Amino acid sequence: MTEENVAAIEEEIFQIRAKLAELRKKKLEYEEEAQKYYEKRESLHARIREIKEKNASTLERVAQLRNELAELRARLDEVTAKINEKRSQKEAILSQQVAENAKGYTGQEIFRKIRDLEQRIETDILRPEEEKRIYDELRQLNKLLAEVQKREGVAEKLRELNNSVAPLYEEARNLREQIKRKKEEIQAARETIQSVKDLIMQLKPEADEYHNAYLEARKKAQMCEAEEILLTSRLVELQEFVKKRREFELRAREYMMKEKIKSKAMEKLSKGEKLSFEEMKLLFEDDSAWMSATGKSKS
Repeated sequence: MTEENVAAIEEEIFQIRAKLAELRKKKLEYEEEAQKYYEKRESLHARIREIKEKNASTLERVAQLRNELAELRARLDEVTAKINEKRSQKEAILSQQVAENAKGYTGQEIFRKIRDLEQRIETDILRPEEEKRIYDELRQLNKLLAEVQKREGVAEKLRELNNSVAPLYEEARNLREQIKRKKEEIQAARETIQSVKDLIMQLKPEADEYHNAYLEARKKAQMCEAEEILLTSRLVELQEFVKKRREFELRAREYMMKEKIKSKAMEKLSKGEKLSFEEMKLLFEDDSAWMSATGKSKS
C-alpha cells in the first residue's frame, strides 16, 4: 500500500471522527429534546391523573347522593301511602255521614227542645190532639238528635284524621324539598364531572402531541446512536489498519537503519577502524554479518 493510500485512510479517519463528534452532538440535542417533551407529557399526564382523582371523589359523591335520594324517595312513598290511607278512611267516614237534614241545629239545641216538650207534657194539661202533636214532634226530635249526634261523631273523627294527616303532609313537603335539593346537587356534580371530562379531552391531544414528539426525538437519537456505532466500528477498523501499517513501516525503517549501521561497521572493520558499542552489538546479533566481519562463529 502506498503512502497516498495511507493518507487517504487517515483522511477518512479524520472525517469519521468529525462525523462522530457531530453525531454525538446531534444525539445529545435529540436526547435533550426528547427529555423536554417527556417532561411536558408527564406533567400533563400527572395533571390528568389529578383531575381524574378529583373526578373520582365527585363520582363517589354522586353515588352517595343517589343512595340518599333513593332513601328519601322510599320514605316519601311510605308517607304518601299513609296519607292515601288517611284519605281512604276520610272518604269512608264521609260516605257514612247522614245527609244534611239537621237544619243547622246542634245536638245541645235539640236536646233542650226535647226537654222543653217533655216538661210541657208533664206539667201542662193538654188536649189529646195537642198531646199527640207534641209526641210526634218528640219522636222527630229524638230521631234528629240521633242523626246530629252521629254527624257530630263523624266530624270528630274527621278532625282526628285531619290532625293526624297534617304532620304527614308536612313531612311529605320536607321530603320533596330534600329530594329537590339532592337532585340539584346530583345535577351540579354531573355538570362538574362532564366539565372534567371535557377538560381531559382538551388536554389529551396536547399530551399525545408531546408523546409523539418525544418518540420522534428518541427515534432520531437512536438513529444517531446506530450510525455512531457503525462509524465507531469503521473507525476502529481503520485505526487498527493504520496502526499496523505504521508499525510495519517503523520496523522497516529500523531494519534499514540497522542494515545501514552494519554496512558501515563492516566498512570500518575492513579499514581497521574501531567499532562503536552499537555497531558491535548489531554485528553480534546478526550471525552472518558477524562471521563475515570476524571469520569466527559466536559459539
